[in-house]
Amino acid sequence: MDAKVETAPQAPAIRHQLRFEGSGGEYFKIWIVNLALTIATLGIFSAWAKVRSKRYFYGNTYIGEYNFDYHGQPLRILLGRLIALALLLAYSATVQFLPKATFVWGFAFLFGMPWLVVAGLRFNAKNTSYRNIRFNFTGTYGGAFAAYILWPILAALTLFTTYPLARRARDQYNINNHSFGGKYFHVEIPGAAMYRIYLMALLFFVGFAAVASGIYLTIKTAPLDFHNPVASAPFFLVFGGAYLFALLFLTTYVGTSVFNLVLGRTVLADQFRFEATLSPLNMTWLIFSNLVLTLITLGLFYPWAMTRIAQYRADNLAVTGPGEMDGFISELVGGQGAIGEEVASFFDVDLGL
Repeated sequence: MDAKVETAPQAPAIRHQLRFEGSGGEYFKIWIVNLALTIATLGIFSAWAKVRSKRYFYGNTYIGEYNFDYHGQPLRILLGRLIALALLLAYSATVQFLPKATFVWGFAFLFGMPWLVVAGLRFNAKNTSYRNIRFNFTGTYGGAFAAYILWPILAALTLFTTYPLARRARDQYNINNHSFGGKYFHVEIPGAAMYRIYLMALLFFVGFAAVASGIYLTIKTAPLDFHNPVASAPFFLVFGGAYLFALLFLTTYVGTSVFNLVLGRTVLADQFRFEATLSPLNMTWLIFSNLVLTLITLGLFYPWAMTRIAQYRADNLAVTGPGEMDGFISELVGGQGAIGEEVASFFDVDLGL
């Protein structure tokens, strides 16, 4: 009689919803001080402002009972911005005094951008942690050159018919080279799904263009005096708002749809899966209303705009894995060695503004 092989019961998957516990009122206090000191120091404090803002948003983003943390050093960010400023001044001087040598900057940008991408991604990853465990990025220059230079060139040569594949290559390069405590993220994005997103965006564009053409043909015969600002202002306000909303929807539709697709197929260490359920329409309305309210308040609504987006994103992001996360985290703590204490190398700087 064959002996029965007993297997341990598999722990049920548990869904961990992200949440954001910040508020516009709290962030306003940080933002207004950042703004005042940045102006007073002629922009120098902007590096410290960026760190303070990131620490606030990271520190108020939770998975379970634990929040993220940001460890970036303002001096490193300031160094990156000084490098960017020096390059901009050098380019301007070349255009002014040696215009025939301007093409050299094209080659410099072509071969330098992949290095900037790797340096920036590695800097941000190494300076982000969850439960005192650091993220990391191990992408190579060659991989960045292929994803950020060769694929876009191919897309341009094929009249952008291969742009969805170029976008896929970039996203896969970014995610597959990130790790958490030595455990790698992995994603395989189907090309057909990417093409569906961009084809749907193209259909939306055609539809918006048809509606706009119909409105244009209608107003040509309408008894509306467009030379009268008072009479025509409501029309242009409504038409302009609708046009802006449509433009925002197209870009937001692609961004949120690709984000949902990519994150929904991402796994960490073959154990944890991610879920993103952002709505393109809701996200468009959020961005549009934030823009309008920020303009109406002369910029003072900006802190609330940022926290509204952070809140919405957290409400639509989740992590699902087998059992509680404590066992997995304990394994990482025991196996990560010096990863959690590793400091970004000198050349890993944040060049973003």
